[in-house]
Amino acid sequence: MKRSIISLAVALIISTVPAQLAAQEDLTDPYEILARHYEAAGGLEHFKAERTKHFEGKVTIFGMEGTLREWDQYPIKKRQELELPVFSYITGDNGEYGWVVDQNGKLQIKKDETSLEKREVEALLADYEHLNPDSDVFTVTFEGVEPVGEEDCYVIQVANNINETIRKVYFRKTDFYQIKSVIIEPDHEMHTLNSDFREVDGKVIAFRHEVEILPIGQTQTVEITTYESNIDIDPSLFEPPEEEPEDFRFVEGESAENVPFEYLAEHIYLDVTMNCDKRRWCLDSGAAVTVIDSAYAVELGLETEGETKGYGAGKTVSLAFVEIPPFSVEGIEFDSQQGAALPIAGLFRRGDIEVAGILGYDFLSRFVTRIDFAKREISFYHPDEFTYDGSGQVIEAPLKQNLFHLPVQVEEYTGVWALDIGAGGGSFFYPFAKEHGLLDREGLEGLAAGAGGYFEVRAAEFETVTLGGFTLTDQIVSMPLEEGGVLGRTDGQGLLGNSILRHFILYLDYGNQRVILEKGNDFNRAFPRGKAGFGVQMTEDDEMQILYVSPGTPAERAGFKPDDIITSINGISVEHLAGLLAVNELFKAEAGTKYSVGVSRDGNPKTLDLTLEELF
Repeated sequence: MKRSIISLAVALIISTVPAQLAAQEDLTDPYEILARHYEAAGGLEHFKAERTKHFEGKVTIFGMEGTLREWDQYPIKKRQELELPVFSYITGDNGEYGWVVDQNGKLQIKKDETSLEKREVEALLADYEHLNPDSDVFTVTFEGVEPVGEEDCYVIQVANNINETIRKVYFRKTDFYQIKSVIIEPDHEMHTLNSDFREVDGKVIAFRHEVEILPIGQTQTVEITTYESNIDIDPSLFEPPEEEPEDFRFVEGESAENVPFEYLAEHIYLDVTMNCDKRRWCLDSGAAVTVIDSAYAVELGLETEGETKGYGAGKTVSLAFVEIPPFSVEGIEFDSQQGAALPIAGLFRRGDIEVAGILGYDFLSRFVTRIDFAKREISFYHPDEFTYDGSGQVIEAPLKQNLFHLPVQVEEYTGVWALDIGAGGGSFFYPFAKEHGLLDREGLEGLAAGAGGYFEVRAAEFETVTLGGFTLTDQIVSMPLEEGGVLGRTDGQGLLGNSILRHFILYLDYGNQRVILEKGNDFNRAFPRGKAGFGVQMTEDDEMQILYVSPGTPAERAGFKPDDIITSINGISVEHLAGLLAVNELFKAEAGTKYSVGVSRDGNPKTLDLTLEELF
């Protein structure tokens, strides 16, 4: 399960439109169209006179009904509260910075570059800088006349040179009502249809908004019930909460140190006890919420509500909301949390690993976490009691979409990468790889798996990877060969996973939005790599199936085909080889190692002779 599993903040545009104004002629000047819009509504000064506003409404989202409340003060102060049956979600801006309190009460200050740029643009829009034809920031263009339903609309586009956001506004030709808007971000679009127009204090307001987020197809509807203008608002309303509720306790003191973890197939696993039942859970900083396997949730008698969509490492995924019961990890006890249910067990079972859930941001953000990959030990510290006095590199790493972002250099490519301990390897984002010709780089083609399914990748060896002043040599980094999913992001270079992070002792400090790196005992170690050139997965019938065969590899020359079932290696039945993880280790042996591999192809037995060799 990857980041941005769910976007909980309601995306809403309150449209102010004029009273009736019939178009006498076709217009092409965007500033004239905007002027007509404001003139018909009472004049631009009338809009500028609105210094505060408050509205409340009913919201339908994620298959649930709830309430939405918002307070605004010129130019950028804001507070928005979303209340649904299973959780609440609050966002705000105190005029100095933006903040969010998530469904489990965790506060996050928005320090990332994207959020700061967005605030700057919103402040300029609030000052109506986009109406200035000589603006140094905004470019406003007439995009033509387009239909919205059965209505012809003037389309105005507003772009800026601060960020990549593009706004398109659709004004109905007959009366200049704003009946649609589209906000285009690098990784998604928000389409809003406005209706039920009513006059409030001389302005005509759309009281109904139907929103669709693309490409995931998430929809929501907001119906305004109350709208107030120029009211007194308590300034403290815009401030983030001074204290956060603690939903965890350490068994002893203010830390749980040197907790052992399993490191399997480049992922971290911890034992989690829930309802007196201990099972293996994956630790994944890319998961926005705690996730429980859907079948396990049923087994525990948990009830799910609603449904939403989010990005997996492959494509989009659908999940339901659920209240996670109290649980414990060695040395830590947790209260119940609002989380998500998703059928993830099958995904991990393909790798022959039994997993009941994923501990994500809702778990990790409570602590300063120290991960010693070489020793297979993890420590959790209370953030109020943690101080760092080591000799490692402290890196400012603002959180965005709940992930740390830090500077990384891969050979000559320098940029910002997202850090994700739920990712097995490092990967460039598709748009960056395409723009810089990396999709054509020589490498090993195959398939990678994520919550959204399988997707095509090409893995290549890069001479150097540098982060925090430390340089690793001869590292494998992949390039997705198709768009979509979390690797389709345009706001960075790539995703930093465990195949690179395992060289370090890693500290994740969410409260201070920083990462600390120390050299681990495996720093710059040449880890064994696969030398066959195929991928193997477990089927639902517990058979070892060839998933893909990379071109030009020993596996292809030996005659392996996708869907072949491995039955034996050197005459030993796979039933006696301790599972898929152990079999994969065999294919990491020294170059020149020979295996006689028995397979079943369409029910017919075959024996294929495989000689391992270095693939990079």
